[in-house]
Amino acid sequence: MSPLWRDEIAIYLAPRKIALARRERGLKPRLGATTEIAVSGGHVGDFRPALARLAEVLAEPTWHDATARVVVADPWARYGIVPWPTARLDADGRLTHARYVLADTFGDGVADWAVTLADTPPGRAYVACAMPTALHTALEDVLVTARLKLVSLQPQLVVAFNAWRHRLPADDAWFVSLDDGSLSAVHLSNGAWDRVHTARLSADWMVELERLQTFGRLTRAAGGVGRMLVDAPIWMRQGAAAGAAGLEWLADDGTGADQTHELALLQRVYA
Repeated sequence: MSPLWRDEIAIYLAPRKIALARRERGLKPRLGATTEIAVSGGHVGDFRPALARLAEVLAEPTWHDATARVVVADPWARYGIVPWPTARLDADGRLTHARYVLADTFGDGVADWAVTLADTPPGRAYVACAMPTALHTALEDVLVTARLKLVSLQPQLVVAFNAWRHRLPADDAWFVSLDDGSLSAVHLSNGAWDRVHTARLSADWMVELERLQTFGRLTRAAGGVGRMLVDAPIWMRQGAAAGAAGLEWLADDGTGADQTHELALLQRVYA
Protein backbone atom coordinates (compact mmCIF):
# COMPACT_ATOMS: atom_id res chain seq x y z
CA MET A 1 0.00 0.00 0.00
CA SER A 2 1.25 3.48 -0.89
CA PRO A 3 2.25 5.54 2.20
CA LEU A 4 -0.08 8.25 0.90
CA TRP A 5 -3.02 5.92 1.50
CA ARG A 6 -1.97 4.47 4.85
CA ASP A 7 -3.80 5.50 7.99
CA GLU A 8 -1.85 7.62 10.47
CA ILE A 9 -1.72 7.32 14.24
CA ALA A 10 -1.04 10.55 16.13
CA ILE A 11 0.39 9.94 19.61
CA TYR A 12 0.83 12.36 22.51
CA LEU A 13 3.44 11.21 25.01
CA ALA A 14 3.76 12.92 28.40
CA PRO A 15 4.97 11.91 31.87
CA ARG A 16 1.48 11.37 33.27
CA LYS A 17 -0.70 10.87 30.22
CA ILE A 18 -0.74 9.44 26.70
CA ALA A 19 -3.30 10.04 23.96
CA LEU A 20 -3.82 8.45 20.57
CA ALA A 21 -5.92 9.33 17.53
CA ARG A 22 -6.24 7.37 14.29
CA ARG A 23 -6.63 9.40 11.11
CA GLU A 24 -8.20 7.31 8.39
CA ARG A 25 -6.78 8.18 4.99
CA GLY A 26 -8.49 8.30 1.63
CA LEU A 27 -10.07 10.92 -0.57
CA LYS A 28 -11.63 12.47 2.54
CA PRO A 29 -9.39 11.77 5.57
CA ARG A 30 -11.32 11.64 8.83
CA LEU A 31 -10.68 11.10 12.50
CA GLY A 32 -11.30 7.54 13.63
CA ALA A 33 -10.62 5.99 17.01
CA THR A 34 -9.32 8.18 19.86
CA THR A 35 -8.26 7.45 23.41
CA GLU A 36 -6.32 8.95 26.29
CA ILE A 37 -4.94 7.12 29.28
CA ALA A 38 -3.30 8.14 32.54
CA VAL A 39 0.22 6.84 33.19
CA SER A 40 0.50 5.35 36.65
CA GLY A 41 3.74 6.28 38.36
CA GLY A 42 4.83 8.55 35.51
CA HIS A 43 7.13 11.48 36.18
CA VAL A 44 9.37 13.90 34.31
CA GLY A 45 12.60 12.12 35.17
CA ASP A 46 11.71 8.83 33.48
CA PHE A 47 9.97 8.25 30.15
CA ARG A 48 9.82 4.46 30.58
CA PRO A 49 6.43 4.34 32.40
CA ALA A 50 4.81 6.31 29.56
CA LEU A 51 6.33 4.05 26.92
CA ALA A 52 5.32 0.94 28.85
CA ARG A 53 1.71 2.20 28.95
CA LEU A 54 1.88 3.01 25.25
CA ALA A 55 3.06 -0.53 24.51
CA GLU A 56 0.03 -1.91 26.37
CA VAL A 57 -2.35 0.25 24.33
CA LEU A 58 -0.66 -0.61 21.04
CA ALA A 59 -1.36 -4.29 21.68
CA GLU A 60 -4.91 -3.51 20.50
CA PRO A 61 -5.38 -4.07 16.72
CA THR A 62 -7.16 -0.70 16.52
CA TRP A 63 -3.74 0.98 16.43
CA HIS A 64 -1.88 -1.36 14.07
CA ASP A 65 -0.56 -0.97 10.51
CA ALA A 66 -0.12 2.76 9.99
CA THR A 67 2.40 5.54 10.03
CA ALA A 68 2.92 7.36 13.32
CA ARG A 69 3.31 11.03 14.20
CA VAL A 70 4.38 11.54 17.81
CA VAL A 71 4.15 14.68 19.93
CA VAL A 72 6.38 14.70 23.01
CA ALA A 73 5.51 16.86 26.02
CA ASP A 74 7.89 19.74 26.62
CA PRO A 75 9.43 18.44 29.87
CA TRP A 76 11.31 15.97 27.64
CA ALA A 77 12.64 18.61 25.27
CA ARG A 78 15.23 21.38 25.51
CA TYR A 79 15.34 24.48 23.31
CA GLY A 80 18.04 26.97 22.41
CA ILE A 81 18.41 30.02 20.19
CA VAL A 82 21.65 29.63 18.24
CA PRO A 83 23.28 32.79 16.83
CA TRP A 84 24.21 32.61 13.17
CA PRO A 85 27.92 31.72 13.14
CA THR A 86 30.40 34.33 12.00
CA ALA A 87 32.36 31.67 10.12
CA ARG A 88 30.89 29.73 7.21
CA LEU A 89 29.75 26.30 8.45
CA ASP A 90 28.34 23.27 6.69
CA ALA A 91 25.42 21.28 8.11
CA ASP A 92 27.64 19.26 10.47
CA GLY A 93 29.35 22.42 11.67
CA ARG A 94 26.03 24.11 12.43
CA LEU A 95 24.92 21.06 14.39
CA THR A 96 28.15 21.07 16.41
CA HIS A 97 27.68 24.78 17.09
CA ALA A 98 24.10 24.15 18.26
CA ARG A 99 25.25 21.38 20.59
CA TYR A 100 27.75 23.78 22.12
CA VAL A 101 25.02 26.38 22.74
CA LEU A 102 22.68 23.80 24.29
CA ALA A 103 25.44 22.37 26.49
CA ASP A 104 26.32 25.87 27.67
CA THR A 105 22.70 26.32 28.80
CA PHE A 106 21.76 22.86 30.06
CA GLY A 107 25.09 21.22 30.87
CA ASP A 108 26.52 17.87 29.86
CA GLY A 109 23.20 16.11 30.47
CA VAL A 110 22.16 16.87 26.88
CA ALA A 111 25.49 15.87 25.32
CA ASP A 112 24.12 12.63 23.86
CA TRP A 113 20.63 13.91 23.02
CA ALA A 114 19.36 14.07 19.45
CA VAL A 115 19.39 17.65 18.14
CA THR A 116 17.36 19.08 15.26
CA LEU A 117 17.65 22.55 13.75
CA ALA A 118 14.88 24.70 12.34
CA ASP A 119 15.18 25.91 8.76
CA THR A 120 16.27 29.54 8.91
CA PRO A 121 17.30 32.06 6.26
CA PRO A 122 21.07 32.71 6.17
CA GLY A 123 22.27 35.32 8.64
CA ARG A 124 19.51 34.81 11.22
CA ALA A 125 19.57 32.98 14.54
CA TYR A 126 17.98 29.58 14.46
CA VAL A 127 16.17 27.31 16.90
CA ALA A 128 17.73 24.07 18.12
CA CYS A 129 15.68 21.41 19.86
CA ALA A 130 17.14 18.44 21.76
CA MET A 131 15.36 15.31 22.94
CA PRO A 132 16.83 12.20 24.58
CA THR A 133 18.24 9.78 22.01
CA ALA A 134 17.20 6.92 24.28
CA LEU A 135 13.59 8.13 24.13
CA HIS A 136 13.65 8.11 20.33
CA THR A 137 15.18 4.62 20.19
CA ALA A 138 12.83 3.14 22.79
CA LEU A 139 9.82 4.74 21.10
CA GLU A 140 10.67 3.14 17.75
CA ASP A 141 11.06 -0.24 19.47
CA VAL A 142 7.54 0.12 20.89
CA LEU A 143 6.01 1.26 17.60
CA VAL A 144 7.45 -1.57 15.53
CA THR A 145 5.54 -4.14 17.59
CA ALA A 146 2.30 -2.62 16.22
CA ARG A 147 3.71 -2.30 12.69
CA LEU A 148 3.84 1.49 13.00
CA LYS A 149 6.44 3.50 11.10
CA LEU A 150 7.60 6.70 12.79
CA VAL A 151 7.46 9.58 10.28
CA SER A 152 7.44 12.57 12.65
CA LEU A 153 8.64 13.27 16.19
CA GLN A 154 8.01 16.82 17.43
CA PRO A 155 7.88 18.55 20.81
CA GLN A 156 4.60 20.01 22.00
CA LEU A 157 5.75 23.63 21.78
CA VAL A 158 6.58 23.33 18.07
CA VAL A 159 3.28 21.65 17.20
CA ALA A 160 1.24 24.19 19.17
CA PHE A 161 3.17 27.15 17.75
CA ASN A 162 2.76 26.00 14.14
CA ALA A 163 -0.96 25.46 14.67
CA TRP A 164 -1.48 29.00 16.07
CA ARG A 165 1.08 30.79 13.88
CA HIS A 166 -1.66 32.43 11.79
CA ARG A 167 -3.07 34.09 14.93
CA LEU A 168 0.22 35.42 16.30
CA PRO A 169 1.75 38.88 15.81
CA ALA A 170 5.09 38.94 14.04
CA ASP A 171 6.80 41.22 16.55
CA ASP A 172 7.15 41.72 20.30
CA ALA A 173 4.80 38.98 21.46
CA TRP A 174 5.08 35.88 23.61
CA PHE A 175 3.46 32.60 22.66
CA VAL A 176 2.95 30.39 25.71
CA SER A 177 2.09 26.69 25.65
CA LEU A 178 0.76 25.30 28.94
CA ASP A 179 -0.08 21.82 30.06
CA ASP A 180 -0.39 19.96 33.31
CA GLY A 181 3.02 20.45 34.87
CA SER A 182 4.87 22.52 32.26
CA LEU A 183 5.14 25.94 30.68
CA SER A 184 7.00 26.79 27.48
CA ALA A 185 7.15 30.31 26.03
CA VAL A 186 8.77 31.81 22.95
CA HIS A 187 9.23 35.48 22.11
CA LEU A 188 8.67 36.56 18.51
CA SER A 189 10.70 39.16 16.67
CA ASN A 190 10.31 39.65 12.91
CA GLY A 191 8.21 36.50 12.85
CA ALA A 192 10.96 34.32 14.35
CA TRP A 193 11.86 33.04 17.79
CA ASP A 194 14.49 35.09 19.58
CA ARG A 195 13.98 33.86 23.17
CA VAL A 196 12.73 30.62 24.74
CA HIS A 197 11.62 30.18 28.34
CA THR A 198 10.59 26.86 29.94
CA ALA A 199 9.53 26.00 33.48
CA ARG A 200 7.78 23.37 35.51
CA LEU A 201 4.43 24.30 36.99
CA SER A 202 3.51 23.83 40.62
CA ALA A 203 0.35 22.02 41.70
CA ASP A 204 -1.27 25.39 42.46
CA TRP A 205 -2.28 26.71 39.04
CA MET A 206 -3.32 30.12 40.37
CA VAL A 207 0.22 30.70 41.66
CA GLU A 208 1.47 29.93 38.16
CA LEU A 209 -1.06 32.34 36.68
CA GLU A 210 0.36 35.10 38.85
CA ARG A 211 3.87 34.18 37.72
CA LEU A 212 2.75 34.30 34.11
CA GLN A 213 1.19 37.74 34.55
CA THR A 214 4.31 39.00 36.33
CA PHE A 215 6.39 37.66 33.47
CA GLY A 216 4.24 39.64 31.04
CA ARG A 217 4.53 42.84 33.09
CA LEU A 218 8.32 42.51 33.22
CA THR A 219 8.55 42.19 29.45
CA ARG A 220 6.42 45.31 29.01
CA ALA A 221 8.51 47.19 31.56
CA ALA A 222 11.59 46.35 29.50
CA GLY A 223 10.25 48.57 26.75
CA GLY A 224 8.11 46.22 24.70
CA VAL A 225 4.40 45.89 24.17
CA GLY A 226 4.68 42.37 25.54
CA ARG A 227 1.47 40.79 24.25
CA MET A 228 1.13 37.30 25.67
CA LEU A 229 -0.97 34.73 23.81
CA VAL A 230 -1.60 31.50 25.69
CA ASP A 231 -2.52 28.02 24.50
CA ALA A 232 -3.82 26.01 27.46
CA PRO A 233 -6.29 23.26 28.41
CA ILE A 234 -9.84 24.49 28.73
CA TRP A 235 -9.91 23.83 32.50
CA MET A 236 -7.00 26.24 32.91
CA ARG A 237 -8.69 28.89 30.78
CA GLN A 238 -11.94 28.60 32.71
CA GLY A 239 -10.22 28.62 36.09
CA ALA A 240 -8.22 31.72 35.20
CA ALA A 241 -11.01 33.69 33.52
CA ALA A 242 -11.65 35.92 36.51
CA GLY A 243 -8.05 37.00 36.95
CA ALA A 244 -6.38 36.77 33.59
CA ALA A 245 -5.73 40.44 32.93
CA GLY A 246 -3.03 40.97 30.34
CA LEU A 247 -3.27 37.47 28.89
CA GLU A 248 -4.89 36.52 25.58
CA TRP A 249 -6.24 32.97 25.65
CA LEU A 250 -6.19 31.16 22.32
CA ALA A 251 -9.33 29.13 21.60
CA ASP A 252 -10.73 27.30 18.59
CA ASP A 253 -13.92 29.36 18.47
CA GLY A 254 -16.12 26.36 19.13
CA THR A 255 -14.42 23.78 16.93
CA GLY A 256 -13.22 20.82 18.92
CA ALA A 257 -14.71 22.29 22.10
CA ASP A 258 -15.65 18.82 23.30
CA GLN A 259 -12.09 17.52 22.95
CA THR A 260 -9.46 17.42 25.63
CA HIS A 261 -6.38 19.55 25.17
CA GLU A 262 -4.27 16.51 24.29
CA LEU A 263 -6.60 15.25 21.55
CA ALA A 264 -6.97 18.78 20.17
CA LEU A 265 -3.19 18.98 20.06
CA LEU A 266 -3.05 15.78 18.02
CA GLN A 267 -5.51 17.30 15.57
CA ARG A 268 -3.09 20.21 15.20
CA VAL A 269 -0.37 17.83 14.02
CA TYR A 270 -2.13 18.11 10.65
CA ALA A 271 -2.64 21.88 10.75
